[in-house]
Amino acid sequence: MTASQDHDSRLVHLVDELCQLSGETEWVEFKRNYHSAQMIGEYISALANAACLKYNPKAYLLYGIQDETHEVVGTSFDPYTEKGKGNQDLLPWITAGLIPNPGFEVSIVEHPRGRVVVFEIEPARGRPVSFYGKFYIRVGFSKTNLKRHPEKERAIWSRGSDWSAEICEGATVDDLDPEAVTKAREQFAITHPSQADDQERQGFSS
Repeated sequence: MTASQDHDSRLVHLVDELCQLSGETEWVEFKRNYHSAQMIGEYISALANAACLKYNPKAYLLYGIQDETHEVVGTSFDPYTEKGKGNQDLLPWITAGLIPNPGFEVSIVEHPRGRVVVFEIEPARGRPVSFYGKFYIRVGFSKTNLKRHPEKERAIWSRGSDWSAEICEGATVDDLDPEAVTKAREQFAITHPSQADDQERQGFSS
């Protein structure tokens, strides 16, 4: 398998894994088709902030998925040809509006059941992510203004470092929260499916 084929296979597997998640997952949003450039930016802000609160290493915005059923239905949306406001190219326009820009990667996935566009979004770190001056958050099924949830805003500000990169001297696996370990394993299997079997063989799976 070539590197390109391996990458494509990983993305198809990622879509399938995300579609199996609960509809109440606050760091994943499914859309059937493209609506507006503004909406994408708002969702990136909301999902990045939600991922921070949930200690999730990534958030995802997917186009080409039926929201209610999580069925792959395909989309004609092309993020590389659509325009933002002022006829600017879509992705640079979105990037310019994100402060701070959490970082995101866009992929077009040729899934067997239809074409899917995937935004893989880094979590907010140290401060909430805004989009053209407004802060958003995902609460349950809804995207809303973060200012309406001051306790969530304070929690994001309090997480001022990249907790996933920190080293705890003297800590062992026995010091870890079993629930957190389970969640980390599940996320690892979603984002690194080709390594999940190796993880199990090495004794990291339950």
